[in-house]
Amino acid sequence: MLFVFAVALAALVAFIKEWWSSDSTALMILLVLVAGGALSAREAFQAFGNEALVTVAAMFVLSGALTRTGAVERVGRAIERFGGRSEPRILFALMLACMGASAFINNTPIAVVFLPIVLGLAQRTGFAGSKFLIPMSYATIVGGMFSVIGTSTNVLVSFELPKYGLEPFPLFAPLPIALAGATLTLLYMVFVGRHLLPTTTTVTSAGGAGRLSDYLTEISVQAGSPLAGRPLGEALKARAPKLRVLQVIRGEEILQPGTPGLTLKAGDTLLAKGDAETLRTLGKTEGLAVVGHGLSTRRRETALAELLVRPTSGAIGAKVGHLRLHAEHDVAVLAVQRDGTHMREKVVDIALRMGDMLLVQGEAQALERFRGSPDFVLLEGVSEQVVVREKAWLALAVMLAIIGLAAFEVFPISMLAVAGCLVVVAGGCLTSREAYRAIDLPLLVLMAGTIGLGQALKESGGAAFLAKHVVETAQPYGDVAVLSAIYLVTNVLTAFISNAAAALMMLPLGLAAASHAGMQPQPFVMAVMFAASIDFSTPIGYQTNTFVYGPGGYRFVDYVKVGGPLNLLWWILATLLIPVFWPLRG
Repeated sequence: MLFVFAVALAALVAFIKEWWSSDSTALMILLVLVAGGALSAREAFQAFGNEALVTVAAMFVLSGALTRTGAVERVGRAIERFGGRSEPRILFALMLACMGASAFINNTPIAVVFLPIVLGLAQRTGFAGSKFLIPMSYATIVGGMFSVIGTSTNVLVSFELPKYGLEPFPLFAPLPIALAGATLTLLYMVFVGRHLLPTTTTVTSAGGAGRLSDYLTEISVQAGSPLAGRPLGEALKARAPKLRVLQVIRGEEILQPGTPGLTLKAGDTLLAKGDAETLRTLGKTEGLAVVGHGLSTRRRETALAELLVRPTSGAIGAKVGHLRLHAEHDVAVLAVQRDGTHMREKVVDIALRMGDMLLVQGEAQALERFRGSPDFVLLEGVSEQVVVREKAWLALAVMLAIIGLAAFEVFPISMLAVAGCLVVVAGGCLTSREAYRAIDLPLLVLMAGTIGLGQALKESGGAAFLAKHVVETAQPYGDVAVLSAIYLVTNVLTAFISNAAAALMMLPLGLAAASHAGMQPQPFVMAVMFAASIDFSTPIGYQTNTFVYGPGGYRFVDYVKVGGPLNLLWWILATLLIPVFWPLRG
């Protein structure tokens, strides 16, 4: 038991610190558990044949078919027609659409599809994209809880139940709580949350109005500069009225030009765009230095753009230099932005992660080739490329058939999902290669590794030991307090590690707590399922939160400020409603 606890603690630290990729950490967990005798090799690698993993992989393929055929993209036009120029109406329509789509399609692909739709919508309506991207992420998270197949976490937890002598949940088992939570989330974001969101723009949208022949450069504020301590707009307006400042880089921190009270400091670097005469004037200004740092200043029809690393990108883990973007695509990588920091030093040696943004410059024709790329999303406020619109009806029909047959339990959901994959590939919705690329293999490896850890916690007695202490601490306050404690611990855990990992680590603990307290297991399973997925308070608590971090120009504190109160409201809601729909005692 102590050995398994030590492995679990080390795994937690590794997940939080991100010393290695999450899937590599998961494989290390299995290897260490087998080496320490906590699991046999057969037990460890049985996880890779888990029915839940096959189902999750198949759902990724079906999601890929729906996005590839444009079945989801059409919703963007409907949102714009309904919302008009009203921010609350657009927000409401966007969140409602994302919730509905995420009920049956894995929510990460939904975020990938809606991201360029939202940026284009923001550009056309004049609102900042940051006002919609966090709400979009939150909506996909909540919508994923409408059904067992809405998120990979739900699928995984449901398919783990037979190991504990329990039946998998019906398709719409989470729906009553999810509908109440969706209503709560919509009301909160429309009337409260949207006022807490920052107003920021991406570099692409900020610089898009400039002439293609303008130069992109960096302007350094020198030590002793008379401009230090003066507001940004006031300091540069008289000297360079045509200059467009895209970002203020202070150390590794990225500051938006429109930040209230922003004053220049010695050492600041301004990423700016302007014509040759403007830059010559600035170069003669005392206390300023125009520097190149490899940025293109040739008189070419070049444009600035951002490439966002997709969740299933083959570029994840690769160094920028190994991508050969300049040699093969004639595109220069100027910087990498990650978690609100601007990484310029030795850019070629930076290993990419999901959600990183590459700030690139190249000719418009070269940049256009990245549209529809399997590795990057081209961020310039337009919709993704849709290849086979005429097959949208088939992809929708297959998904509806799977939902209908699964709801009436005609066939197991795993077999229905696999059959659906065969139909969409044979029907030309996507090729077999595209189907394989749609699968998030690192997520499957992560799930397999954490299944092994959950099994070791159960078999070593560790889950029962921890559950006993949780129950003894909470039960003096009543049965509901025990359920609430399990939800809270799971929810805090998922804010810092993968939601799938949190669910699989907490499932045996929740079931052991129910057994120790003499209560029904189903409410505790539902508490773990919801708590592991419903995290709004950090950008690392859910993949979709991470994915919109860079494009929205957010800071870590934005998630805490907007999502923290919403997390607490969900905790209260789940504590009150789960015992209503799933009584704690039979």
